[in-house]
Parts: sequence; C-alpha cells; structure tokens
Amino acid sequence: MNYSVDVNEEYQKVRSKILRASLLFSLILTMVIVGDVLLVVLAKEKYLVNMIIAIIITTLFSWFAIYFFTNVYSDINARYRYFRGYDAGIKATDEVIFIRKSDELCYVNGLYVYPVWVSYVSTLTKQEKIIYTLNSDLDYQSGDKLTITTYQRVLVRAERHV
Repeated sequence: MNYSVDVNEEYQKVRSKILRASLLFSLILTMVIVGDVLLVVLAKEKYLVNMIIAIIITTLFSWFAIYFFTNVYSDINARYRYFRGYDAGIKATDEVIFIRKSDELCYVNGLYVYPVWVSYVSTLTKQEKIIYTLNSDLDYQSGDKLTITTYQRVLVRAERHV
C-alpha cells in the first residue's frame, strides 16, 4: 500500500475555497458600506435614527469580520500557503520504520493533521520522531519499513518496502 497526497488537486481545492471566501467577504463588505451610505444620505428628518442604525450595522459587521478572519479565513489561508509553497520548498526523503499512528486530530502550523510516530533509520543512531498526515487513512503495521517524502514535517508520499 502506498500513500500519496495529490498536491495539485489539494491546491486547486483550497485555492477555490479561499477565492470563494474572499469574494463572499468582499460582497458583504460592499453591501454594508452601500447600506450605511444610503441610510445616511437618504435620511430626511430622522437623521439621528438612521445614523444609529448605521453604527449598529457597522459594529455587527466588525464583529463578523473579526470572527471571519480569525477562524474561517485563517484555516483556509494556512492550507493555501502550505500547498502554494510546496513546489519551491524542500522535501525530505528518508527511510523510516513505522511505529504507530493516531486518529486524534491535531492543529500544527495552521493545519489540522494526524500524528504518526516513525523511527528514522541511520547508521549511527535510531531516532523516533513525529510526522503528520493530512488524512488518517494509513494502512501500515508497526515495524513496516517505509520510504517517505515529507514537506514541513507533513507526510506527502510513503512507499512500503517489500
């Protein structure tokens, strides 16, 4: 069983998500600005009431913007930056011994990943390290020898030795 992440497909998915999120935010921002301007400009006698309504709408939008950029957009942007930098980044290829994996989701460097424990095979030392996978569908047994390719400690490709 080989494990591989199609980086180009994942990049296109996350790129479309970030474009949709940016477009949605821009559309809502435009509607709020136009609504506020129309409330103030078209007010005849009750100028103060319309100004208070505009302030309330702008305040609610500000809270929405804070939530949007700290939760929704930051997660999408972290995945986008990871896959955008993949082609120019350094990818490490090593031989390891698979120890175990966890189905527990972790948040590392802006990505939601699953931890995998491996032991690096070296002539001098034997080091255990944690690498991460984007998917939890690894079907390796403890003790399997693998050749892995990682980018920023995230497993991109794994191949079992026979």
